[in-house]
Amino acid sequence: MIRMYPKAAVLTAHHPYGGTEMMAQSLAYALNANGYDAAIFNINDESLQRLPALLQDSDLGLVMTTGTLPLGVRIGQTPIWEAIGPQVDFITYLIDAWPYDYVRVKPFRDYLAAHRRTPNLHLASLEGNDARLIGERVWHMPTGAYPAPWKRGARAHPERLIMWASAHAELAVTPIHDDFESTLRDNNPWGFDDPAIRAIGERLRGTTITHGFTAIAEALGMAPEELGSDADLVAVSAIDSCLKRYRRVLVVRALRDFPLDIYGTNWERYIEGNPNHRMLTPNPNHNHAFSYICQDYAGLINVDPNFGDGTNERVVSALSMGLPVANNFNLCTDALAGCYPYHFNPESIRAAARRVLAHSGPIPSPVANAWEHRVGVLLRAIAEPALAS
Repeated sequence: MIRMYPKAAVLTAHHPYGGTEMMAQSLAYALNANGYDAAIFNINDESLQRLPALLQDSDLGLVMTTGTLPLGVRIGQTPIWEAIGPQVDFITYLIDAWPYDYVRVKPFRDYLAAHRRTPNLHLASLEGNDARLIGERVWHMPTGAYPAPWKRGARAHPERLIMWASAHAELAVTPIHDDFESTLRDNNPWGFDDPAIRAIGERLRGTTITHGFTAIAEALGMAPEELGSDADLVAVSAIDSCLKRYRRVLVVRALRDFPLDIYGTNWERYIEGNPNHRMLTPNPNHNHAFSYICQDYAGLINVDPNFGDGTNERVVSALSMGLPVANNFNLCTDALAGCYPYHFNPESIRAAARRVLAHSGPIPSPVANAWEHRVGVLLRAIAEPALAS
């Protein structure tokens, strides 16, 4: 038999709403479209039992993860990235703000150390600022779109906006609160006194920097590169979680007079019985339902509180379904047709929402938003780094 393609393994983990499994399917499809024979292995089910044999296959050319949890897999006593030969590229794909992975997942810290000295170990981040902060040989790969079948007939909610997000689902490992000052007092390895904490809180409320890590560094009076110790990153993760909550609540409250359906959890205390806002549960309750459900609405209100260069998949997925989007300023999407950026202040948010409701006409879906294109660009950057710089 002629073996035409190298093999690839996509490693994923269980997600309560199918998010990582959905990404793994798209990555496998994209790798196939770029010349690999890709198979998916979930570290939480029996498929993992087939992985050791593939790692010993001479045709294996690539291993890629969805997030950092698969880095905890060991082959015998060996970390998975050490169980492959030097001819196999290993790509860890960071799918959230990187400090969260650093403080929560010890194998990721070990992988970072190994990555710095091992040429076939790579990192890709869906957030460009994070990629630049982590260091050399860290590639920026935004997420692709998740299309769905086109609905026929009239939209069910043509005058309403949709938001797909939860509150109180942040990833900090230390206490956070609704206000910055309390969060800073509980996460203060720098020893700021109360006047400094109040000043930092004011700067965070007023910042126009979208990228959470950079906004926090500026509010603290530091350069992002200075926040490198383990204690720093634990505290930054907590402050970033507080910033994420603050910004999401700010958006929802700014839109109190707009017809808005929120698909998520833990919003009741913030919408305060507002008759314009409805709390709904997707059916099925799965991330992939978004691209089908969103087609019933006038437009999407999206919040990527800590991303400034590499937006969440909701934006490109909604645009691919012809839906206009209001999204916080983000270098990846600001120039896309049908995307209306906003700053995190109430009037800017409301202005963007009004533009979404007034939008008419078709919205093209750029080929650059397809997973096969995103993965192809990443693979070429890894193979020919001089061309990517």
